[in-house]
Amino acid sequence: MANKGSSSIAGLVFLIAVFIIIYVLVMPPCDKCRLLNNGNCVEICDGNGAQGIILDDQVGGVNLKDEINHNLDSVNLYIRVEPEDEKLAGSLFVNRGWFGNVDQDLSFELEDLDNLEEVYFTTKIINGKGKLFIELNGRLVDQIDDNKGNIVVPLPSSYLKEKNNLKLYTSSPGIAFWSKNQYDLEDLKIRKEFERVHYEESRTFSVSKSEKEALTDSTLKFSVFCSAAGSLSVLKVYLNDGLLSSESITCKSFDKEIDIQESNLRVGENKITFVIDDGNYLLTPILVNNKLSDGIYPSYNFNVDEDIYNSPSSYFLSLQMGLGNKKAKILINDYNIELNSANSYFQTEITRFIKVGNNFLEIIPENDFEVSNVKVWYE
Repeated sequence: MANKGSSSIAGLVFLIAVFIIIYVLVMPPCDKCRLLNNGNCVEICDGNGAQGIILDDQVGGVNLKDEINHNLDSVNLYIRVEPEDEKLAGSLFVNRGWFGNVDQDLSFELEDLDNLEEVYFTTKIINGKGKLFIELNGRLVDQIDDNKGNIVVPLPSSYLKEKNNLKLYTSSPGIAFWSKNQYDLEDLKIRKEFERVHYEESRTFSVSKSEKEALTDSTLKFSVFCSAAGSLSVLKVYLNDGLLSSESITCKSFDKEIDIQESNLRVGENKITFVIDDGNYLLTPILVNNKLSDGIYPSYNFNVDEDIYNSPSSYFLSLQMGLGNKKAKILINDYNIELNSANSYFQTEITRFIKVGNNFLEIIPENDFEVSNVKVWYE
């Protein structure tokens, strides 16, 4: 009987072990990595399944700071005309005489008519006799006398449609019944010139309550690079929809610094908007440098819009950190999370701590350590 009972227990233990192995095998990769106590889970966990990133910032040393830099992504602003060629035919001919004629009908389509600046018909005349007539959608747009070489014919915008027909034909030779007028053409194309417009772009950064209270000086810094020689533009910079700066700029590279009044900064999310009226400019790097009277620990504000608050199933916080043991309190709004780990990656669910609107996050260390990245996202 004892042997039978031992066999039953051994069988049960075996089944439990099998179920545990199967459970581990089907676990999400990030959870599996953390369960096995592997400290190097950054590549597996970070952003795994993320639908939306709410906060993504570099921290550095987790200690008291008397200066904070908010680094912003580059901004590319442009108002430019870009050509686009469409080949209609490699070669063809048109002719007309007493005993017959050959006309040519070519079709092409146009999209994005609102941003279309100019449209041209281009071709190369190899041989030409008489007059060459060019019609667009049944309307004469040009007539060319005996000619050779390249021609460019503007097509009136008022004649253009989404679907267009271009007709080519020659004049009659008149009473010369023994002759005919003919044009041999090569490389027939439609050239479209579109106006590409991206004259405005915004970047956001968050200022915590402690940072705002300790603020003594704030400066927006960026470098300007131009790639449209000869252009002159007005560059306007707005902070939270209020005009911060407006000046005429030429096409050259330069560094720019703009003072920011403390009263213009908000606790929580702040928005900087760059606007031009001509040219092609790249603004990079961009940062807001805040100098503080008292040292503060790294803290962040991030906003959760009402329209996404109830949509995600879970919110997460992750930290990418350096080597060694890390001990700290992480405050999210009025909640406290304990960090005590030797791993280089820390992730935890914070769904129950998140609220609609502005959220506050602060890292209060108990020992010195490095945090290369702090991220909040939802799935």
